[in-house]
Amino acid sequence: MVAPTGDTFAPAIDLATTLTRNAPADLFPLKEPSMAKLWKKPKRSSSWRKLSVGMWTRPSDPTVYGHETHPADKILTYLEEVSEYSGQKVTMTAYLVKSMALMFALYPELNSIVVGNRVMQRENVDIFCQVAVAGGDGKDADLSGVKIRNADRLSIVEIAEYLHSRATRVRKGQDEEIEQTKSMIDKIPPLLLPTVMRLVDILTFVVPVDLGKLGIRDDPFGSGMVTNCAPFNIRLGLAPLVPASRTPLVLLPGAIYEAPAVVDGEVKVTQVMSSSFTLDHRCYDGYHIGKLVTTMRECLMDPAYHHPPAETFKKTHVDQAKKAEKKPEAAADDAPRQRTPESSAKAPA
Repeated sequence: MVAPTGDTFAPAIDLATTLTRNAPADLFPLKEPSMAKLWKKPKRSSSWRKLSVGMWTRPSDPTVYGHETHPADKILTYLEEVSEYSGQKVTMTAYLVKSMALMFALYPELNSIVVGNRVMQRENVDIFCQVAVAGGDGKDADLSGVKIRNADRLSIVEIAEYLHSRATRVRKGQDEEIEQTKSMIDKIPPLLLPTVMRLVDILTFVVPVDLGKLGIRDDPFGSGMVTNCAPFNIRLGLAPLVPASRTPLVLLPGAIYEAPAVVDGEVKVTQVMSSSFTLDHRCYDGYHIGKLVTTMRECLMDPAYHHPPAETFKKTHVDQAKKAEKKPEAAADDAPRQRTPESSAKAPA
């Protein structure tokens, strides 16, 4: 293959110049064709600059990242109290699942999904949790997940119970739904896997017919994802958006550690937690992200903003706690402080 010389494109340049000069004045208002562009070739380009342009194409990723660090003492105390009152171990993951569900319930317009060339609004608030499966017996470590359906209607204790039982089955290889999916993936040749995934994506999100009998689940990932890197002693991570999930929001909490932080107006060494958001810019702009971050920040700073008091989950009051979660308008005075978008916007973060 012969590289083009300086004169290779000369006829095309001459033709373009002729067409420009003979075109109507209002089509090309600039007198000199050389003035049509506001950039020029640099005198020198580094080797890395040349190599980078050859490796990458134009940016086309709509991903937005952000992270914050907050004191974690109030959340840890709240989780201990809820666990003690309810008799069910309530983890940070369960707390964040419920917090995200509350955020979507408070701002339904944030419960989005991109279908075709349109941003649509989901009708259910379903939250997906990543589950790490340890390796052993000659098997590599794996990553799976559990979807909590209608998480906004469940109490934090119910979410914790479901996560514990389902995650245990997944790790033991006893979850029929997950094992069926893994078995199907193992049977597909790697060369055909991208094509099969695109086909499944179309059948899942584009075809307006329930294909559950064929093993194709409707919206298998839901409104948002929570994936926790704390078990691996990672303090801060940035998770990617999963294209096949059509989920525009991923929350990644990190490991809790001691660090200086402002507590009640004073700098103290306390337990803190960093968490990051990964967002799809097609679904959210700064206005929406502000609502999302403010609500989640309130939940991370103080559970009393949106969650019921820990005493609500006493074993003798489980039914009342469920009613308070499912019917906020009929809840007692000690129910979670549900707020309107207007009042939330005015309240300090």
